[in-house]
Amino acid sequence: MTISECQKYLPQSWTEIIEQDQVLLDIFEEHEYDLEQEAVPPFLFQDLRGGDLERLSPIFALYGQSGQHMLQGLLEIDEASRDTAKVQLPNGQTGYAAYFFAQFSDENKQAAMDAARAYIRDINRIFVEEFEEDAPLEEDAEIEFLFGQEGRDFEEKVRQAWIHGDLGEDVPDVDMGEWCLDLPYRKGCQDIGLMSEALYHISCDYNLSYYLQWPMFDTEQENPFQGYFDLWKLGLNIHFPEKNRVVLVGE
Repeated sequence: MTISECQKYLPQSWTEIIEQDQVLLDIFEEHEYDLEQEAVPPFLFQDLRGGDLERLSPIFALYGQSGQHMLQGLLEIDEASRDTAKVQLPNGQTGYAAYFFAQFSDENKQAAMDAARAYIRDINRIFVEEFEEDAPLEEDAEIEFLFGQEGRDFEEKVRQAWIHGDLGEDVPDVDMGEWCLDLPYRKGCQDIGLMSEALYHISCDYNLSYYLQWPMFDTEQENPFQGYFDLWKLGLNIHFPEKNRVVLVGE
């Protein structure tokens, strides 16, 4: 792929950096057939996991401190999922997991509870201050942990209820996604939106993407996804089946 082909879909400042790094150039060259749909390969970060994410440092440096914060978040994800990155393939060879994920350790139980309560407080803050609505969650909610098959069964039940529109009246609506999508980028940071699909594909997780992009958004609000991010790094998914009940799911 030549630099002129890159420039059709990417900022010139990016293409100049990509052209100087053979690893990045190879990744984008493999994605060339789909450039018109997504300028950035959806699995860009997977291709760089295990220590190569620093290759993106020159691109993030274009966005000053905001870019450095975003890169730091990606490096933390890479480190948190280091032990789960490699998988044993049926043919006996070793490959990489399709998505990033972390493994929970029981010694982090208190840290997980603290992160869950911090996330609850931030959700309530956004709903009260930004949406001018009542806080949807109780800050002293009961927290329970589910692991293994029990956790998977719980999440499948939640998924099926969501698919069929049968979540129930007691399930609080804590979705901040639509609000995040309406937040403008800081001046000069708009190009980072080209990475949105790749950020989502880190773990098929919009909240994780919002956390990483937060420094690029034109807002003085503290990042409301910090607690969510801390839970992710601990290997936990968080659910709110009731306003006074929190379920943390891990393997």
